[in-house]
Amino acid sequence: MFSEYIKLTGRGEKGRRPLTMDESKQALTDYLNGDATLLQLAVLLMLQRVRCETPEEAAGYIAALRTKVSNDWHTLTPDLDWPCFAGKKRQPPWLLLAAKVLAANGVKIFLHGHMTVDLVKYQVESACPLLNIVIADTPEKANIALENDSLVYVPLSSYCPELIELLALREQVGLRTPLNTVARSINPSNAPYSIHGVFHKSYEKIHAQAALLNNEHSIIAFKGEGGESEVNPRVSTLACGVTQVNGKAQYVEQDWPTYLEDFSGAHTEVSAEYLLKVWNKEIEDAYGDAAVITTVAMVLKQMQPDSSQDEALQKAKQLWESRTI
Repeated sequence: MFSEYIKLTGRGEKGRRPLTMDESKQALTDYLNGDATLLQLAVLLMLQRVRCETPEEAAGYIAALRTKVSNDWHTLTPDLDWPCFAGKKRQPPWLLLAAKVLAANGVKIFLHGHMTVDLVKYQVESACPLLNIVIADTPEKANIALENDSLVYVPLSSYCPELIELLALREQVGLRTPLNTVARSINPSNAPYSIHGVFHKSYEKIHAQAALLNNEHSIIAFKGEGGESEVNPRVSTLACGVTQVNGKAQYVEQDWPTYLEDFSGAHTEVSAEYLLKVWNKEIEDAYGDAAVITTVAMVLKQMQPDSSQDEALQKAKQLWESRTI
């Protein structure tokens, strides 16, 4: 019974222990199949939140959620999975311009996320229409967008609606839950590469280790600007991930140095209109340039692990500056 998972997690200091990957997968599966209540699941998630979920628990939840994604989404063939779940507050979602640059140079990108109601944060999805990024709600529409533009955005409601109610627990209890961690990790199209931004430091390691447990091909996770999958060029960045070494998946860590030294300034206008002006070279934004370049470079380095960071940064700078508007 589900209560056993709660007991295992919530007993006294000497009696409690984390769930195994199989146990966490079964616990969430039980809920998704109607064999546990939302209250029971919320209690379990909060107990895990207090001590921080383990990679095994995260991996189990990811595996359970993936069973709810239709195989039709797996017929798509993007190169890069790009989850966008945090929203932006201090800066616009420069990641969308990074995605457009990569897509224009042959990288097929599957953006996805959830349009939450947030009076503080600007949601990435809302910027897509003005930037000519198709929002698709079916695999057929997504496939057409990928074929035409090498870029598409798919809402969570279209591939795993069961997760929406669970993410809403954050507003009800006032704390994020382990499912806010794993929402980024579903990779609905089963793309070979994935880039994850996290809000809290140290969670990049959980993402990478959970990916290794789930036999991912290649992912990169890091503390992104505002928690999004976008590099903050004003700070150094620890990127943790999974890469292939001699045909075998391996956990890796990379230290990316600060790209913009001694850079200061007011927060930028957070809007799709501002992003479009920068894309069209109507205005210049040094921070935006750096955010795009460093984010593109991290993706290039992930997809070409034998290249150096400097080579990836030089290539990213060249792609950004030579973009066709």
